[in-house]
Amino acid sequence: MPLRIATLANAAVIHTQRWVRHLRARGHEVRLYSMEKGPADLAQVELPKLVPGPGALRYPLAVPRLVRELARFEPQLVDAHYVANYGVMGALAGRHPLSIAAWGSDLLLTARRDPWRRARARFALERADLVLCDAENLAAAARSAGAPAERVRALPWGVDRSLFQPGPEREPGLLLSTRMHEGVYDLPTVIEGAARVLEMRPGARLVVAGDGSQRRGLEALAAARLPAGRWSFIGRVEPATLAGWLARAEIYLSASRSDSTSQSLLEAMAVGALPVVSDLPGNREWIGDRDGGRLFPVGDAVALARAVCESLDDPAWAARTRERNAAVIAERGDWQVNLARIEQLFEQLAAGESLR
Repeated sequence: MPLRIATLANAAVIHTQRWVRHLRARGHEVRLYSMEKGPADLAQVELPKLVPGPGALRYPLAVPRLVRELARFEPQLVDAHYVANYGVMGALAGRHPLSIAAWGSDLLLTARRDPWRRARARFALERADLVLCDAENLAAAARSAGAPAERVRALPWGVDRSLFQPGPEREPGLLLSTRMHEGVYDLPTVIEGAARVLEMRPGARLVVAGDGSQRRGLEALAAARLPAGRWSFIGRVEPATLAGWLARAEIYLSASRSDSTSQSLLEAMAVGALPVVSDLPGNREWIGDRDGGRLFPVGDAVALARAVCESLDDPAWAARTRERNAAVIAERGDWQVNLARIEQLFEQLAAGESLR
């Protein structure tokens, strides 16, 4: 059943863009409301920034304009992404049904560290008719932060398996990072670990995709620690290009200090890049150490390097791991299947039914 959906989210973020495009392709009338400018094809309603900078006040101050815009659209469901900003806006706007999607750091990091943000998260979550979380550890954090347990659903978004597929051949020794260049993703540990691997393996190299506020410092660190000509930063790339890089890579690296379900981990699993990732609850929902990948303690570059070398030295294990991970993604990490389940939840709410 096609719905009129008002999505409140950061239009500049790839997760928002994928979400909106998918729902529109499924026949829903989706209107995107955002303070950040996204691609032209998203045709967003741009909300005013009445306070400069990223401060928390700019979200509630934009609510009167949002309320007027929603009254014109008359959505059957409000769909807000990231609890402490657009989730708060959705709650303040007062329209129901309201679905709020948590993205990980909004509950796993900021709401735990900051009493003000924790209060904002509780305000939004208590008023949501549905709270979507992409991992069980995030769902537990949502319930702890005030979301009624019966309204919380743990559903990973999943991977577009038509795009993220294994390639014809891999580049021996190619290590790939696809995380954003922000502190939570701890790229210095990736670079330090890669430095040890490249020292021991003359054919190996490191490619770093993505971008962020720390990029300049990370490139300086790479120049100081890695052999010239054996590393590169390729910036933000389109999903098809990213899928191609992952299909070529032998190893996918992530040293994140916090995560729910990592989209980039699922993408690596889908294409067969061997995951070497930090030991976090969100990662353990998909792999174990030597079962689907390798885990290393957070911040431990030496353990990261050891895990990479052991993975490269065991081709039989690598083949089994790629087969296992492809099966896991097919079973519970398929974007089309999982988004269809979320659509069903939206339809139930729009029809005034209880969540099933």
